[in-house]
Amino acid sequence: MFEDLISVRKPKISVITPSLNHGRFLVDTIESILSQSYRNFEHIVVDGGSKDNTVDILKRYPHIKWISEKDENITEAFRKGFDMSRGEYIIQCCVSDGFLDKDWFKRCVKVLESDIEVSLVWGLPQYMLEDGSLSAIAHAGLLDLPVPQKTDFLPFWLATGFLLPEGNYCMRRGVFDMCFPRCQPDDPYREHPVSRVIYNFNSLGYLPYFIPVVANYGRWHEGQLTVKCRHIAKPFEIKYYRSIRAYRNALFKGKTRHCFRNGASEVIKTVDSDELKYCRNKTREYRLTQSLLWRANLALLHKKIRRYGLKKFLLVLWEKIFRGVSC
Repeated sequence: MFEDLISVRKPKISVITPSLNHGRFLVDTIESILSQSYRNFEHIVVDGGSKDNTVDILKRYPHIKWISEKDENITEAFRKGFDMSRGEYIIQCCVSDGFLDKDWFKRCVKVLESDIEVSLVWGLPQYMLEDGSLSAIAHAGLLDLPVPQKTDFLPFWLATGFLLPEGNYCMRRGVFDMCFPRCQPDDPYREHPVSRVIYNFNSLGYLPYFIPVVANYGRWHEGQLTVKCRHIAKPFEIKYYRSIRAYRNALFKGKTRHCFRNGASEVIKTVDSDELKYCRNKTREYRLTQSLLWRANLALLHKKIRRYGLKKFLLVLWEKIFRGVSC
């Protein structure tokens, strides 16, 4: 199953997996990657000095490049893996996650090889419970109503702050290096790099491409980093959305210019006044269509209307839709 991967000398894709004391999920993750139909890839595991059976498992897979030593944080782990990697494209896959679409790597390479303007390819994740049973598909509505592609993604992101799913996106190496945080002691995002990556990616003008398939699973489990560190992640999420609002306001007030870049980081287009007007209108539209009414939990919606009254509820909703956009 892995013999052909041992001889790969110039991998197209590098899969980076950070790990710490989650050996019970490691085999599932490795096997899901091994099941990919595309075979020109390398798998790198950066273990933070696990005390369980993680290292014993890694020794059973000679195609994996791995290291086991203490990390300061998740950013350092990914940066170690990046420095060990050789691939043209980078995929992040945490140790308890994996891939459901066996052709996902092939799909990503096909898009990135055929369109230099695209810097990142992404699909949809599905939740998995600790026992391995699959649960809901995240953002399932996008399978029927795909988000805008490439340059048209900007107003969608400005309106929603949509976080591209880090468990499946495939990013060009140079773009990853540009967007992913450095291991600087004064970097506030070193404990929660995902929001910084997505903010940098979009504000710097790189272009994503969405493939409407369920690409990967993300497992919920006891001891999960995102659960244990929820109190750490929340402030960064707030900062992320505030940063988007500030960038949106600066853009629409003419205080900054947005430049779109291709996969080689070359500027391919600058948003002019006519396009800025279009972007502002589309942002308003997305704030409306992606509002509470669009994906509402009807029971919760009814509860809020009863609590606040219909008139006040609609006023609050209207303010949320147009806040920071009408300039």
